[in-house]
Amino acid sequence: MPPPARRRRAGARPGQLPEQLRAALAAETDRLAGIDDPIVAIRAVGDSFAALDDELAALAQVRLVVVRALRQAGWSYDRIAEATLLGKGRVAQLARDDRGRPDVRP
Repeated sequence: MPPPARRRRAGARPGQLPEQLRAALAAETDRLAGIDDPIVAIRAVGDSFAALDDELAALAQVRLVVVRALRQAGWSYDRIAEATLLGKGRVAQLARDDRGRPDVRP
């Protein structure tokens, strides 16, 4: 019997991961699935999610910097949205995001 189809989160779209990253995630999934103690397994999955959150935040920072650079170069929200396949509202949100700006205090 084939595994059940994965359900995508709302707003998700198909994307590509480098094979090395896909393999690393698969290996981590296998490692976690191999933990016999359910409590240890749940905690380990939580630790993995927390570590992924940190890495995803760093990845998202790249997009923030680039969107800001395009806006500073005179690109409109519409132009950025069309070129990147992001929604215009999302582009506006990213352009206004203060994370990582050296001149803004948390």
